[in-house]
Amino acid sequence: MVHIRYVNPYDLWGTAEWELLQSEMNDRLNPREKCPGYADSTGWLDVQKWADRKQLDEIDALAQEIRQQSEVFAVVGIGGSNQGARAIIDACSWREQEGPEILYPALYLSAAEYRKFWKNVGNRSLTIDVIAKNFKTLEPGTFFRLLRDDLSRRYPSEEARSRIIVTPTLGLDALDSLGREEGYRTLPFPEDVGGRYAVFTPVGLLPVAVAGCDIHALIQGAMDAQADFEQEGSLSREVRQYALCRNVLYRKGFGIEASVFFEPCLQSLGKWWRQLFGESEGKDGKGIFPTILLYTEELHSLGQYVQDGKRQIMETFVHVRKPMGNLTIGNGQGLQDGFDYLEGRSLYDINEAAYQATLRAHSEGGVPCHVIELDSMDEYHLGMYMYAMMRACYESSLILGVNPFDQPGVEAYKQEMFRILKGREE
Repeated sequence: MVHIRYVNPYDLWGTAEWELLQSEMNDRLNPREKCPGYADSTGWLDVQKWADRKQLDEIDALAQEIRQQSEVFAVVGIGGSNQGARAIIDACSWREQEGPEILYPALYLSAAEYRKFWKNVGNRSLTIDVIAKNFKTLEPGTFFRLLRDDLSRRYPSEEARSRIIVTPTLGLDALDSLGREEGYRTLPFPEDVGGRYAVFTPVGLLPVAVAGCDIHALIQGAMDAQADFEQEGSLSREVRQYALCRNVLYRKGFGIEASVFFEPCLQSLGKWWRQLFGESEGKDGKGIFPTILLYTEELHSLGQYVQDGKRQIMETFVHVRKPMGNLTIGNGQGLQDGFDYLEGRSLYDINEAAYQATLRAHSEGGVPCHVIELDSMDEYHLGMYMYAMMRACYESSLILGVNPFDQPGVEAYKQEMFRILKGREE
């Protein structure tokens, strides 16, 4: 299961801010059919709409084919087109599993990074998945051109085409037209789901399946979370409390939220969370600034600021109860190093002590903290956690009074870039 609790250095319940925001939340959180302004973006609320048993089996079959023919699978997309899949793949990387290496060549507009990508690929066989809700985005468009040329030099034309998969908005996008003209295999990028909410659609599910992760367990976790919301169960109440707490704290001057992890393989999960909340809430001059802290390394740098700096940061600790692998500290073989107290202790125990100590020190020092606990780091609990966070983001954005689904700031820089590259600068 997934649980969310608030570690309370500030008394929020019953305050004027709490009562006001609770009233605003009740007014704004109407059922989706009563939100016509957002109806075209809420396809993710119903997990099975884009991930029922038949669709999962079809994606699994395609993934198995790719796993057999390729040693590298390249996800050619940026933002919501890769963050969800990358979060799950990296979060499950602590387990030993065979399959193609998953690479992401379209994250930067950098020739050096592209050369590094091909150096990494080497002579290994390659399949690519080009993902774009709007194929006007420069990164996937640029690197698809480069990759298509390189694939045509590496493979005969028919085989090169078979190694290209496209995931566009069907019937509405140049990538879809190109896929039909060239005979590429095509998966749908749902028209009613934005990129950062698309992890439980073919956008995220195919790369996750190719990596060898269990997409059926992932979707079951998301479906169980959805059922909890529909029944107004414990998780939905905890998510709503989290959304309320962070907005009360925001009005009290805590304008930064750090998602905190004690396992490096969860860093991409933090990046997914950061994009989700940053693009959804950061508009109209409003929004809590989302960031990531990876402890224990950053306890020796930014930890100082969090503990003793200006009180503007709240922390949300993502804690996994079950060990993600383990090692035991030996007896030191007579070495007088001052660490005899660690003998016989597991590395998980030591990391757990660091987590408990940090949570106590920061919360008692005046840092508002939430704890999100997952029983285990596996596909089922990731599905539950990610669905809960999307609901939290949706509800928190409505409390703020912003559209959770657009990103006008991103479009602004894109338009300027297009003007420069098309020679329209004055």
